[in-house]
Amino acid sequence: MASSFEQYYDMNPVAVIDQNQWDLRIREVMLRFREEPVVYTPLIEWGNRTQQTGAQTVIETELMEPDINANPIPMTANYIKALGVDSRQRSLSVLRYGDKVQLHKSSNIFQQWQLSGGRDWQPLLRGILGQSVVRKNERLSRDAFLRGPQSYWTYGGNATSIATIGSDDIFGLDVVNQWNLRIGNTGNPLIPDDLMNSKVAVMPPGCVYDFQNSLASASGNENALYRDARIYSGEAIRYEVGAYKDVRFIQHPNDKYGFNNAVLYNAGAITTQYGVTEPIKMGDGAPNPSTTLVDDMWAIGQKAATHWIQLEAFTSGEYVAGDLVSIHISRTSDYGVTNGVDFLDGYTIMRRVYSVDATNNRLVFDRPIMLDYDAAFTGSSESGSTQSTFYAYVTKAQHIGLVLVVGGRGAVRGDIGTPLTFYEPDPVDDFKSIWRFVWDQVVGYNPWEPMLFECHFVALTLPKPGGLITP
Repeated sequence: MASSFEQYYDMNPVAVIDQNQWDLRIREVMLRFREEPVVYTPLIEWGNRTQQTGAQTVIETELMEPDINANPIPMTANYIKALGVDSRQRSLSVLRYGDKVQLHKSSNIFQQWQLSGGRDWQPLLRGILGQSVVRKNERLSRDAFLRGPQSYWTYGGNATSIATIGSDDIFGLDVVNQWNLRIGNTGNPLIPDDLMNSKVAVMPPGCVYDFQNSLASASGNENALYRDARIYSGEAIRYEVGAYKDVRFIQHPNDKYGFNNAVLYNAGAITTQYGVTEPIKMGDGAPNPSTTLVDDMWAIGQKAATHWIQLEAFTSGEYVAGDLVSIHISRTSDYGVTNGVDFLDGYTIMRRVYSVDATNNRLVFDRPIMLDYDAAFTGSSESGSTQSTFYAYVTKAQHIGLVLVVGGRGAVRGDIGTPLTFYEPDPVDDFKSIWRFVWDQVVGYNPWEPMLFECHFVALTLPKPGGLITP
């Protein structure tokens, strides 16, 4: 029988598929969910109601408990009033997601696939294609919590919205007591067989750094309540760094480029925002690999690419090397920041500025941009002076730490409409040399019980090469 932690880690959209229908590709992806840095996906309650019904939206109706009148009734009463009965309903919905890897027949990965008789997907699934399944579902899992009701959001310090988070509004110990009162307490622990009132808080390393600093100024009694994960008598969750008053702290790992899924980069008050005035093609934006080594080590990207992105006129010093900026198309004022970064949009990406050419209004990044930004639109940036034709915005703003606290199962329901499926379309070019490997799934991420989780937003310290970015 699987342990409680194995059950926890196997909560993902692939595990819902009937194992009798698994092929080797599904098994390989299941391994990816176990081995990759997956944090948000197991927090979701997974099912397949829409697959069972064949509907894109399933409405679930719940009978509401009546109010109880504890007054006595007359001894001679022949009729009494019936209990009040009413109902409420919620809906589960699903959308379609997918990705594609395209290979030339001369590539090494394709040769491995072909030599095995066209059946060995392992090199693909252990590489880009398998990672795309895991990373996309992990991102969607995080975003599902952010799509919950904003009336349940809380903020560090004295902030009242993401827009008002300032440098002093970092993560503090005082909110933990509030979480224990406010979240969960339903007797349905997030991790099977865990304490009934146990909670999990997922936070970026910068919040852990600020949290550890706050311990130094806490009272002796409060400080003693913090337990390092290494002194647990039982098994720690992956990436768990400690516990405080029955809240288990998970430090979300950075990716290989230094970015973190638990940070909403440039989501706060805007410092600088300018428009991109020329199209960005996939592969643009990194230094010329034949002349420049990024961090004196990496020859990055392709020689034929454009080795910068072109912005409208900006002033020297508004962007500097080392800045962590967001490149995005969609802007939103929903979180209190006028024309702020829409961190839920798929075309919002982050890059580290490697060099700045303020004379020609160009930025160079530490790695290429891997999406096309080639659809023109008319807009006005927050720092520019005139309306113009743009292809994207580049925003530098206050970085926001997301501390996600979950107090029980069922906070968000993931539902499978159509299970993960892989495709091998026949090559259609003249020489039958371009092969495509594709996956898709129909899946929904539905906020379900807002009293079981909380999104807590704070300022935070971030790392940069050779130093720190302070709030």
